[in-house]
Amino acid sequence: MDGPVNIVGLAPGLPPLRDELRLLPAAANYDGSPAWMVQDPVNNRFFRIGWLDFEVLLRWTQGSAKAVADSVSSETTLSADESDVGALLSFLEQHSLLKADTPQAVDRLRKRSLLLKKNPYEWLLHHYLFFRVPLVRPQLWLAKILPYLSWIFTPATFVCIAGLTLTGIFLAARQWETFASTVVDHLTWSGLLGYSLALVFAKTLHEMGHAIAATRYGVRVAHMGVAMLVMFPMLYTDTGESWKLTNPRQRLAIASAGIIAELALAGLATLAWSLAPEGSFKNAMFFLATTSWALTVLLNASPFMRFDGYFILADLFDFPNLHERSGALARTWLRRTLLGFDEPWPERTQGHGNTLLIGFALATWFYRLFVFLGIALLVYYFFFKLLGIFLMAVELVWFIARPVASELRVWRQRRREIRFSRKIAALALMVALALLGLLPWQTNVHGVGWAHPERQQQIYSPLAGKLTALPKAGRVTQGQVVFTLESPDLQVSEKRASGLASARAKELLGLSGLPDGEERRSQVQTQQDMFLAEVRLYEGEQSRMQLAAPFSGVLSDLDPLLAVGVWVQPRQPLAVVLDPARWVVEAYVPEAEVTRVRVGDAVRVYFGLRSPRVLTGRVEEVDAARTAALPHSMLDASTGGPIATLKPSAEERRPERAPKDAIYRVRITLDSAPPGQQMMLADVVISGEGHAWLPAMFSRVAAVAIRESGF
Repeated sequence: MDGPVNIVGLAPGLPPLRDELRLLPAAANYDGSPAWMVQDPVNNRFFRIGWLDFEVLLRWTQGSAKAVADSVSSETTLSADESDVGALLSFLEQHSLLKADTPQAVDRLRKRSLLLKKNPYEWLLHHYLFFRVPLVRPQLWLAKILPYLSWIFTPATFVCIAGLTLTGIFLAARQWETFASTVVDHLTWSGLLGYSLALVFAKTLHEMGHAIAATRYGVRVAHMGVAMLVMFPMLYTDTGESWKLTNPRQRLAIASAGIIAELALAGLATLAWSLAPEGSFKNAMFFLATTSWALTVLLNASPFMRFDGYFILADLFDFPNLHERSGALARTWLRRTLLGFDEPWPERTQGHGNTLLIGFALATWFYRLFVFLGIALLVYYFFFKLLGIFLMAVELVWFIARPVASELRVWRQRRREIRFSRKIAALALMVALALLGLLPWQTNVHGVGWAHPERQQQIYSPLAGKLTALPKAGRVTQGQVVFTLESPDLQVSEKRASGLASARAKELLGLSGLPDGEERRSQVQTQQDMFLAEVRLYEGEQSRMQLAAPFSGVLSDLDPLLAVGVWVQPRQPLAVVLDPARWVVEAYVPEAEVTRVRVGDAVRVYFGLRSPRVLTGRVEEVDAARTAALPHSMLDASTGGPIATLKPSAEERRPERAPKDAIYRVRITLDSAPPGQQMMLADVVISGEGHAWLPAMFSRVAAVAIRESGF
């Protein structure tokens, strides 16, 4: 059959089919058998059927179920009986594909409609999380603009955009710390507005990609509009008629067109951000790049929800109803594995297909568990407290508890089929899980920090001055002068004060024998003392320009821009003097874990790829108050560090960025020096006080419940 045909049934033996139904050829099944699609144009739904169902439908007008089955068996290589026809009849009736031309059929449809009908409250309860609002019917103007967009589908365009995207990623990677810190700095109200505008633009381009690709392959785009997802508006494009296409590669192109368009936008925006000067355009490109990359990777490309990634995967392997079929296989596997049920498999695929589908279903369940928990928290915080609690309970019960309870109900009904050995194994597993949750076997406390010598001091210039002597990096002794500076202003001021003091001394000598000499002597002497004090002051200030090592150690981290004759500013860091004999790590531990840390606890310290070995140490001190500011910029997430910080507001007027979360400093003494004997980031694992997982979880839940219990 090369094209669609109408399915019309008028014989009295079997209920007639609706006149408007159409049969469309589809791509062969994964086992090579032919397949067709039944189109319901009224409801815009498509149903995939196999070879046997197709032959039965072609003979639907031949009379009774027995006559149709006999005809299929005699005229084809297939073997059919009345049960096959009955199963297809049940399927057609279930999906309202039969014509209601008798009072009995009309009565059945009326009863079915009443069963499916929901009152407004029940409808709202089931649809408050997701519903669609069609806005435009774009088919006419899509057909008009398609000829002007043919260049998009050429290989040259693909190569060009791919090359620009890779260039943008390369350039952004070279300034990754700046890129990452920009993300943190834009977590403000104005930044959120920028992300929202970028999201609208990116999603509009995403949906246009679907629409243009569908139009290119002759698929009608029924409408485009806004879908409300957890009360958040998202654009959508109706490409449901893509199931008319017999080539799964064309359906794959339509499903992936949105992601491809958004990835192209992300790549070009990343390149523009890397090349643009500071300003509003650079910020706009940053919003577009981050929004497009994040939503494409985390949301649209995920095959675990019914977004683009799911349809891409289904079309890639030409495996429709992927979630439903893999879920049925996973439920059967659980019943056979855990309970020992002798249950037949819903279907069998070639090779390791069943194993892959079961793994996919399990991953989908775990993914959706966390997504639904996140949505439950979102609706709780989105609405006022009483309504938020109600909607969160609905979310938890409907999407999480209900499917689990439904499966457990099946287990309970078939409990007599459970083997005794499986019951013993299940009991042992529950006991093991209880012990795992109740015994205090977890002792490790994790934290991040930085390693540095116990004694280290930054050398600053106390005053503005000109360098006259520079040291070399290496060993220094206590009191050794390492930097020599001079200040012409101090020298001039000293000479002026010294000259004035000398003048007052000469004046004192000339007062002898004068009638008012004794009276003026006291005044001149006071002035001389003042000028001499100024001389001593300026000499002391100049002596401070001789910068000496505060203790014996190693001079390092010299500013490479320093040279003899260069002027330096007050409090400008010039170098660091450190004592490499004893090293410490200042680690930062979350508030919930710091109570488990005691002075003297053993510590393991990891330095990432810089050190193949693990250093050991002991806890020396635990702060009693939370950390208000980080001691070094290498810890700050805005400069590529591991600790998220908050940008100080204009009213605070402080340069330091405060940690976003409550953390406490734990000072650790290392048993040996780190590799290279230089300051670096470290991950620490403290052997702290053991705690049980289950009571700790209950304590946290109770704390949250108490905190949120006020209305």
